[in-house]
Amino acid sequence: MEEKKVTLSLSEEEHTYIAQTSYGELLVGEHGYKPMELILVALAGCGGVDVSNILRKKRQEVRDIQIQVVGYRRDEHPRVYERIVVKYKVFGKDIKEKAVEEAIRLSLEKYCSVYAMLKNSANIEYTFEVVNET
Repeated sequence: MEEKKVTLSLSEEEHTYIAQTSYGELLVGEHGYKPMELILVALAGCGGVDVSNILRKKRQEVRDIQIQVVGYRRDEHPRVYERIVVKYKVFGKDIKEKAVEEAIRLSLEKYCSVYAMLKNSANIEYTFEVVNET
């Protein structure tokens, strides 16, 4: 079993923590990254890495992938996400839409751990667009 660990300690900024991660430090809280936004970042990052890797294996000439994630939180506490919309925009040369759709599907159904954790608590939808450049 793989172990992941982060440690938070109060910063000098009110209601803000310094998070020590395997990659470095980041501020979390009122004067830093918002925890609920980090969940959206995690979902986009997880899916983005998967989609990029899968498209590379499919020999698609990807120049860029932009991912926009919008989360809709309920009004009552705890203010969890009820709905999340993920929009992928893939740029490159001769990118096949079918390859992008399959890469996203594989990411969501098989590889993305963040999606696996969120899918039972939020309705997660996705769309994609392919921009073929000449």
